[in-house]
Amino acid sequence: MFTLKQKIVTLLLISFFTGFTLKAQENQKPKIDIYGFLRNEFYYDTYKGVDAAMDQFYLLPLYTGKDANNNHLNEQGSAHLTAIATRIGTKITGPEIFGATPMGNIEVDFAGVTSVDPVLIRIRKAFLKLNWEKSALLIGQTWHPFWGGSCFPSVAGLNTGAPFQPFNRSPQVNFDYNMGKTTLSATALYENQYVSRGLYNTSNTNNKTLPKRNAGIPEMVVSATFRGENITLGAAGQHNTIQPIDKTTIAEDTYITNEMNTSMAAMAYAQYKSNKFKFLAKSIYGQNLANLTMLGGYGVKSVDENTGAYTYTNYNHLMTYINAVYGKKHQVGVFAGMTQNLGTSDPLVENTPTIGLLTSIQNMNRVSLHYAYNFKNFRFVGEYERTTAAYGAGTMNSADGLYANSVSVTNNRLIFVMMYMF
Repeated sequence: MFTLKQKIVTLLLISFFTGFTLKAQENQKPKIDIYGFLRNEFYYDTYKGVDAAMDQFYLLPLYTGKDANNNHLNEQGSAHLTAIATRIGTKITGPEIFGATPMGNIEVDFAGVTSVDPVLIRIRKAFLKLNWEKSALLIGQTWHPFWGGSCFPSVAGLNTGAPFQPFNRSPQVNFDYNMGKTTLSATALYENQYVSRGLYNTSNTNNKTLPKRNAGIPEMVVSATFRGENITLGAAGQHNTIQPIDKTTIAEDTYITNEMNTSMAAMAYAQYKSNKFKFLAKSIYGQNLANLTMLGGYGVKSVDENTGAYTYTNYNHLMTYINAVYGKKHQVGVFAGMTQNLGTSDPLVENTPTIGLLTSIQNMNRVSLHYAYNFKNFRFVGEYERTTAAYGAGTMNSADGLYANSVSVTNNRLIFVMMYMF
């Protein structure tokens, strides 16, 4: 039994060391690690296309018609050398808060406003993540859940497999719950650089995000990921609502419209990874996926005769790809992807707009081959990429938004990338 004096001394010692520990924690400073790479890239295309960052982020060849000699207007070569994909980031860890280990990430590159001025600093990631024993909460901008975490294509191109692979970083709130090898996630997202298309034509310099902002409702994604020793499996479902326009005009009268467009999507993937070999397969079936840098959109299924307000119907698309890579110091890889336009869910009203990312494309495919040499922090990659898109030709069938005929266009791209990572 402790005497009264011993109890007092013990309590004083506990108080002293507890206070010292708390004071030490208060004095702890966050740890900051810097990472990134220098990236110089040369690329040559045979067909001008839909792209960003001065053609560096190339999606697909763009058909704009033929000249008087029946030559494709965009079938002309172009080349460029750029370092704008150079990247720098910081990872920040700090003392425990709310019983969780905090981790922050800030990452930028020099791609700027990719379609307007791609020579400025651009935010890629900016988030805080609180990690508990079995759960985690992330708030900020990072990759969309459909990106797939560590399961994305290994290719040379900056497009990283887009538009067959979802490509999107968005502001979000994400909650993960860890059940051993399986993680369940729920995410609510808004939009920033990768946006849903709308019908706004205002002087507001941020009008590209108006369809999502005016809807008010976040995009919702639920997902599950299983991580085994060599195998990773993932699946996710998405529900998204936008407001394509907020007012209409008939003659000289203007009316408020609150009509929304709601779309859904599902994604699944499987990845096998060993010492030198990686194989990834992924499929996405969804509606209005333009905000994921994928083909998709919507059209008008009815028009209010009194106010001119629209109701909407979505285009349905199926995208799938495989990616296989072998080697470490000397590495070879192949990517093969396809997209099929399955048409609209409901008939379209004739002589009304279709909105989205190239809803007139009937199907598309890509094959790419690359060789990489990796030595310490240095990486050199050469890649050949061939992308073919079939554009609808003639009259569109209003029953499903598809075309009976098509015109196929192909781009052949050569890419050489030199990177030094730190």
